[in-house]
Amino acid sequence: MTNPRADGRLRLEIDVGERTVVRLVGELDTTDAHSIRKLLTAYIRAGTTIAADLSAVTYVGSGGLAVLVDLHGLARRQGSRLVVLTGADGPVRRALEVAGLGETLDIGPAPGDGRCPARGPGGVDHDRGERSGRS
Repeated sequence: MTNPRADGRLRLEIDVGERTVVRLVGELDTTDAHSIRKLLTAYIRAGTTIAADLSAVTYVGSGGLAVLVDLHGLARRQGSRLVVLTGADGPVRRALEVAGLGETLDIGPAPGDGRCPARGPGGVDHDRGERSGRS
């Protein structure tokens, strides 16, 4: 499913299956963060594992970062999981590092990113959004 915005700033693509992949394209500012929070909260409360692919996000503001932290906490409390997938060296990855969220969130490379291994820190299989048996 694709949901383009009229102003072209943020596009949302959702692939629902064994796990839900939500791909954002464009800018994730405070206004958009509210909508993303509502959408992902519904999936998390349903117990769905969510892989949030932010590799095509060109800007993430403090509101977007706050929503990611809130959703990560909600997922943990609900027994669900939120994996934030970023480009190896994209703006979202840099913003998360500058904000010191590397140890707080479950962050990994985007699916198919040839510069990054599919299995990252913590044994996360980022192409599948699942943990392996390794730690």
